[in-house]
Amino acid sequence: MSRAPRRLPASRPAAIARALAAPGWLAALAVVVAFACAKPPPRPAPPAVPAGSFYWEAVAPGGGVLFLLGSVHIGDGRALELDPRVESAWRRADELVVEVDTNALSPVDALAITNRYGLMPPEQSLRDVVSPDTYEALRAYLKKRHYPIEAANRMRPWLLAQVVSQLEYQAAGYDAENGVDVWFLKRAGRKPVVELESIDEQTALFASLPDALQEKLLKEVLSDTDDFLAVTQAILRAWEEGDDATLATLVLGSRDDPELATFYERVFTERNHRMSERLAALAADGKARFVVIGAGHLIGAESVPALLAQRGFQVQRVADARVRARGSSPSPGPAERAPPPAQRHPVQMPGHPR
Repeated sequence: MSRAPRRLPASRPAAIARALAAPGWLAALAVVVAFACAKPPPRPAPPAVPAGSFYWEAVAPGGGVLFLLGSVHIGDGRALELDPRVESAWRRADELVVEVDTNALSPVDALAITNRYGLMPPEQSLRDVVSPDTYEALRAYLKKRHYPIEAANRMRPWLLAQVVSQLEYQAAGYDAENGVDVWFLKRAGRKPVVELESIDEQTALFASLPDALQEKLLKEVLSDTDDFLAVTQAILRAWEEGDDATLATLVLGSRDDPELATFYERVFTERNHRMSERLAALAADGKARFVVIGAGHLIGAESVPALLAQRGFQVQRVADARVRARGSSPSPGPAERAPPPAQRHPVQMPGHPR
């Protein structure tokens, strides 16, 4: 008897990690959320022609040009294959614009920022800010991954959600160092790099989330680890196919939960407004710029392209300009996703011995 096709799990707030929004130095990050308590629709049959891409061209009133490419902030190490029009735009651009230039961040600075925003005061511990059930779930998970709970006792819940996400990506063969934004940063050479945000801004955003929401994110990522690989692959597939509807379902999710509404507002809507304002200011000098930001910022009613259009830009989506990873994915299947401890390269937690 044949088995029914596997559907994606019922989705709750899940740290699907840096797939579409936050700093790669921290944890393969981007806590993004799918529909709360609802299954995504079944995956449609492949279209006869490519669905599209997350690539836009925006011309400012004064003539400045922005080539906007939606990024996924993780990858499996394959090189990108660019449509000739995207490659031409890249070569024409005077500058590369990214959310954060991770190449400019030293390990010392990264540790200082983690300590500033990700750790609780010495007199406080994780038991003081999460429920006993959440603490026990985390302890069991870290034991399975061969990390002592003592290493996590001063971490804020939002940071622990990122740590769990990173461990899951690592076990599945994904890495923020292989993300689309990092791929372009490595190609930049002498092309100047401009940041739309700072590491401090991005990290402070997560640290400012209400305590209850931070715990909720941690609980959900712990409960969703069995489905982490399937959801991650669905996000990457939607990005490569230019599938707005599926990506919106997986990333932007539902606004019915008031706590999650706060999350969406801060992580997507507010940042979209700030980024579009900064992009408009950059474009005022008439230069051409290649902009790589999370694909989640390029879809929806208050997306960056929509907000630029409101500012008078002529915005056009070049839907058939495909960007894809070259070759078949080497990502491991579910049965291969947890290699023995000796084969893993553990994430360094503050206070955890090497």
